[in-house]
This record gives sequence, structure tokens and C-alpha cells, in this order.
Amino acid sequence: MQKQIKTTLNYLIQFFLLVFPFWISRLWLIFSNQELSIDNVINYLFYAIRFDLKTMAIWYAPLFILLGIHIFFKKKWLKQLSLVVFSILFLLAFSFNIIAVLYYPFSKSIAGIEIFQLLKGQDSQVIWSYIIDYWLIFLLSTIVVGFVIYAYNYYSFSIQKKFRNWYLGIHLILIVFLARGGIALKPLNLMDAYARLSNKEVTSAVSPLYVLLESYGKQQITYEAYFSDESLSSSMVLDVKNYSDFKIENPNICLILLESFGKEYTGANISNRPSYTPFIDSLSNHSIHYINAYANGLRSIDAVASCMAGIPSLMKQPFIGSLYTQSSINTLPKVLKNTGYHTSFFHGADELSMGFKPYLESQQIGGYFAKQNYPSMSDFDGTWGIFDGPFLSYFASKLDHEIQPWFSGIFTLSSHHPYHLPREYHHLPIGSLEIHQSIRYTDESLRLFFASISKKSWFKNTIFIITADHSSINETPPYQTYRGKYEVPLMIYAPSIFKPKKIEMPVQHIDIFSTIQHIASSGSHLALGHTLLDSSSRDIVHFDGNIYVYTTDSLSLEWNGKDYTRLYNYKKDPVHFKNLADIEPETTLILLNKLKMYIQKYNYRLLNDKF
Repeated sequence: MQKQIKTTLNYLIQFFLLVFPFWISRLWLIFSNQELSIDNVINYLFYAIRFDLKTMAIWYAPLFILLGIHIFFKKKWLKQLSLVVFSILFLLAFSFNIIAVLYYPFSKSIAGIEIFQLLKGQDSQVIWSYIIDYWLIFLLSTIVVGFVIYAYNYYSFSIQKKFRNWYLGIHLILIVFLARGGIALKPLNLMDAYARLSNKEVTSAVSPLYVLLESYGKQQITYEAYFSDESLSSSMVLDVKNYSDFKIENPNICLILLESFGKEYTGANISNRPSYTPFIDSLSNHSIHYINAYANGLRSIDAVASCMAGIPSLMKQPFIGSLYTQSSINTLPKVLKNTGYHTSFFHGADELSMGFKPYLESQQIGGYFAKQNYPSMSDFDGTWGIFDGPFLSYFASKLDHEIQPWFSGIFTLSSHHPYHLPREYHHLPIGSLEIHQSIRYTDESLRLFFASISKKSWFKNTIFIITADHSSINETPPYQTYRGKYEVPLMIYAPSIFKPKKIEMPVQHIDIFSTIQHIASSGSHLALGHTLLDSSSRDIVHFDGNIYVYTTDSLSLEWNGKDYTRLYNYKKDPVHFKNLADIEPETTLILLNKLKMYIQKYNYRLLNDKF
């Protein structure tokens, strides 16, 4: 009897060790992100445990197979092999969960297979910088992993011969049952979580490892016909935009993408927060300032796809690097080359970083300038690339030699983790987040950049479009919602061409793609976006990998792709406190149908190369 109790106890300890990585990441997320509160603890635990059991059954399947064999063949090498397999699987599970939790404040969602896509092509210095910055976490993690492996080996157990067949049979049934997530006809999946839990609960209830498992091998989009082919065709006709000639012939166009400049950090924020962008704020007073602007994705690579190709981020993986990257899309480099523009793009990081250079060169960009092209490594920040100040100065000098008309884009980088600044700028205000000082530095670098080019002969004939690739860590509730986390600054600055004004209608990055086409060429253009230079109504669609968001001039609809909908009036309720879906069912249905048509059209165009 005592031996059976010991065996049962050891069995429970080993079970706890298997699910330990899931609970470490879960508790870390909950306690480090106040917005991830739990509304119904019992319901939350029910689904969290179900997803943990399913993840455990799938992830540790090789281990369970070895343990099953070891029940009948008591070989020492089999036991040692099972320990090695456990160690590897546990280490990978623990590491991925911790990395995903550390990445969450920046991505605002739990990332799956796309984490590996984002790391692809990065210099090893970038990886080492993260290890150095989070050295304490890596040290503690190493200690924890070592202790768990020791405990797993110490609390091993054996099954009495008369119980072996029962044990094996029950475990085989349990593994199959748990791997499906229950006895329902359809296996448990993420949509079940979003249907039964609130959005904020799902983030911590479903472990990052499960998100990885579900996202693996699901890179290709699937087409679902919500509406008839006739309705789809009618909607697709509306994507053909007809622009009249621009009032100035062939102006230069400069696109400035600011790394992680969320709207919350600027003077346009609605949370009564201090601004870390005094120059951007002053420039907005002399620009067409779009105060309700949105990035189309949460990653830098999404911004390049949105602005340069007009493709919003509605897949789990980035468009650039996906199966559809080489579709025959009329990207800006191609269109502008055909209209006589000389094109270039500047990014101070390694030339293979993010996959920008390979993609843009495949789209016929005229010139790509990266860290390798910069003349002096004395301005290297030690991690990502060249500090923004000197690289913007380098950019200005290169523009002096561009043949007009030209289009040139620049992507800043100093406001990216680990937020290194030149020593002479360490006096800048620190703020309440680590990123704030680097935002202030890039803003000051922009001020110096514009001061240096304002007297150039080409300046008056140049249109500057300034925005952020995406937001970053947000501290205030309006910018933590499924809509608010996409808000970014956006302005068109050309004082000799446009009178300053504020625009309140919702706009987005894919509108930049349409705007540049409008400026550079007349006629018909196929685009999901609209030119920023007209007042056409437009709605915004976002997808963070789990939840679709449809935003109008005052309403925001959230949909999980199944049976979960929520509706908010974000003008009156910016923190999304009051769900109006049941109060306004007709409006909810209208917006949901518009969202479904947008998704159907997007997927159809990508699958059939119709962009």
C-alpha cells in the first residue's frame, strides 16, 4: 500500500513537471500585465487546464511512447533515453514560453511560428543583445530547467507487472482523448477559447506553446465563401480607384517610417500623457494631420507590406516571406519605376534584417542602403545598426544626389529594444518606460534632419509622409484595446503644396500606398486602400492572429471568426468598457457582414493572384 502511494505521488509530481512551463508563462503574463485580468476564475481554469492537457499530450508524445515501451522492456538505456527526450522537450517548451512572454509587450499578442520568421536573417549580435539584456532571466531559467530535470529523474516510478496492461491501455486512451481536447466531434482549438473566454483571458489561458503548435503548418490561408460569387465580384469592382491628375507634376516623395512610435507617446494621445515627440507635434501643426490613423499590423515587416504593396496584415504570418510574397502585385517600386521615378530605401540595420532588402529588390527598388553601406562603424549602436541621428544625416546627403523625381523611404531603428542612444543624448527625459527616451532621441534626430534639408533645392518640391511602423508597449487602457493598439501618428508634410489641417476620419497604412500612386500617376489603380487626399469614407480591418477588428468612424467590431462578436463606440468609450452587440444587433450584423466580405475578398485576391 505504501509503495502504491509513493508511486502515485511520484506520478503526480512528474505530471506537474510536464505542465510547469505552461503555468510559469501564464502567471508571468497575468502578474506583469494588469490588463490581462480574469473575469470568471472557474471558467478560466476549466479552459486553461483543457488547453494545457492538449498541449502536453501533443508536445510530449515522443516521451510517452518511450515510457510505454519502457513499461515492458526494463532496459537502463531506455530510461536514460527517456530522460534525454524529456530534457530536450522541456527545455524547448520552457524556452519558447518565456521568449513569447517577453515578446508580448511589444507584439501585444502571443506569437507562434512567426517568431522564427522575425528572427530569420538577423545578425547574431541582435540575439546576443537580448541574452545580455535579459541575463538574469536566462540565468534563473537555466537553474529552473536544471532543477526540473533532476526532479524528473529523482521522482521516477515503476509499474507493478500486474498493472502494466491496465496502465498502458488507460494512458493510450487518455493521450488520444487529451490530444483532441475532449470527446466532442470537433477537436478543441483556439476558436473555442475565444468563444468561451474574454479576449484578455485567452491571452494567458492558452499557453504560447499551444499557439506555436496550432500555427505550425498553417501558413497557407484558406478561402471561405461567406457570400455568393456575384456579391464578391460587385465588391471587388469597388477596389479599382480612379484618380485625377495631381496638381503638381512629379513631386519627390519621401516616406519616413518611425520604429515603434505609438500614438500614445505623442501629443495627440487622448490619455493625458506627456508627449515624447515635441518636434513631431510641432510638425503636425504644419501638416495634413490624420488624428485617427492605424498601422495595418503589429510588426515592422507588416508596415513595409502595407505601405509599399498595399497589403494589410490579415494572415497569422507576415505577408513578406509567406507563400504569396512573389505574387504579381503592383508594388510601389514597380509602379513608380514605370512612371519615371528613381526609387530607394534606407534602413540602418543589417541588409538582411527583417527580409526588407530581398523583398524590395525583388520588387525592383532602385537602391537599398543598409548598415553595410554606411561609411563609419563608429556610429553603430552595438546591436541593431546605425544610430538614427547620423543615419538620417547620411540619408539627407544621399538625397542630394538623387535624380528627380524620386521616391525614397527610410525606416528608423533607435527606438527598438534595447533602446541604445549615443552618449551625448543620455540627458534626454527618461519617461515611465524604457522606450520613451529613445523616442525622444529619434524625434530630436528628425528635427535636425529637417533643419538640414529645409534649404535644399529639392525640399519645396518634396512631399513627406511620416508615420510609425506600429506602436510598442502601451501603458494606458485606450491604447491596450484590440483597436487602440494599432493607433499610430500619420501626417503629410509639404508646406509649399498643402495647407495644414486635421483629419478625423479613420485612415491606415494601405492608404499610403494608394496616396503615393495618386501623387505619382493618374488613371486607375487596384487597391484596398484609398488616397489620403480625398474624403472617401473608409473602414479599417485588423487581425492580430486571433481576433478580427472592423473599425468605422466611431464604431469598432471584434469577431473571433466563429460566434463571438463585440461592438464598441470608441469615440464615447475609448477603453471598450460597454459592449453594444446585444443593444445594437442590426448594426452589429451589418458591420460583421462587411468584415466577412473584406476577409473573403482579401483571401480570394491572394489565392488567385488578383492584387
